[in-house]
Amino acid sequence: MEQGQKKTDECCFGPEGRIDVGGLIKRINDTMEKRANNELQSHDVTFFQFKMLLTLHCLKGGTATLKELEHYFGVAQSTAAGVAVRLERKQLIESFPDPNDRRVKCVRITEAGRALCENHRAAMDQGERDMLRSLSLEEREQLKNLLLRVYRSLCCPPAAEQQIHLKG
Repeated sequence: MEQGQKKTDECCFGPEGRIDVGGLIKRINDTMEKRANNELQSHDVTFFQFKMLLTLHCLKGGTATLKELEHYFGVAQSTAAGVAVRLERKQLIESFPDPNDRRVKCVRITEAGRALCENHRAAMDQGERDMLRSLSLEEREQLKNLLLRVYRSLCCPPAAEQQIHLKG
């Protein structure tokens, strides 16, 4: 094992040499986010901003309320609104009041936002392939299913988790 690899691996172990799973997941996420931010830097867009754009890009009509985005990303209202303001300044989204309730703010991806998503989606997909390249196809599916179960067990009450498992 190379010296740099050994030092990196040591950071993943907790007391008594046990692997710190939560810490390892965080390090993987941080590494992926750093790579994505480097990729998007030339467009003055952060990875979180890009994820919001991708979400809008995938929605019918490319539109969502700020409240929906807040819930989807699990962030505070001020965070969702701040990201939306920055994306609107960059002309990647546009905002408008909900026609049914003028107190509700909606955002819609612009053509420039769609183009950015289409141009950089391949790079984001390549990052995920790089992350999973040492796993077989079966192991990749197993990892995805296990991570989803862990996520659901943390986020869903036991009764809701059972229903999700039965449906999914």
